[in-house]
Amino acid sequence: MTYPSYDEVQDIRRELKEVGYQNWLHSDLFTWQWWILLIAAILPWVIWGYLIKKKHRLHVFAFAISIGIISSILDVVGADILLWGYPTKLFFMVPPLFPADLTVIPVAFSLAYHYGKTWRRYILYIVIISFLFAYVIEPLSKWAEIYQKNNFPHWLSFIGFILISLIVRWFLERVLPIREYN
Repeated sequence: MTYPSYDEVQDIRRELKEVGYQNWLHSDLFTWQWWILLIAAILPWVIWGYLIKKKHRLHVFAFAISIGIISSILDVVGADILLWGYPTKLFFMVPPLFPADLTVIPVAFSLAYHYGKTWRRYILYIVIISFLFAYVIEPLSKWAEIYQKNNFPHWLSFIGFILISLIVRWFLERVLPIREYN
């Protein structure tokens, strides 16, 4: 049995890139879904800037960036192994759902981090946000043809959001100076 060479894989990737670009250009760009993705990429950070006071931004931004990095990595892996996909994209060359991974998810969970000053309150907030993402936003995104689940149940998303949020807060509380709540 012969296996494809690196060059053969690269040829297929080049072809896939061109097909993906043509699909994005003729099927995604400037559709109503594309405009939603554009707004979702910008508006959450505007809201975040308004809600988070300057003196708290370092901790909250560190939390948001940590969540964004983890979300992006997991999204690339999940999309690559075909657990989910994105019929509509903001940018053709970015496989993950950029507006969710680097804006909506980090902003929502960083607001829970900021306002959930105690662990008890924080856990309540992240359970609510995780539920909304897994059982409301994901199905709405599927309906809008922005997101497609292939073989990944909602409850796993729900648990994943909670675990990631707990781990990131736990980690940041050990590496960053103690944050002030005033």
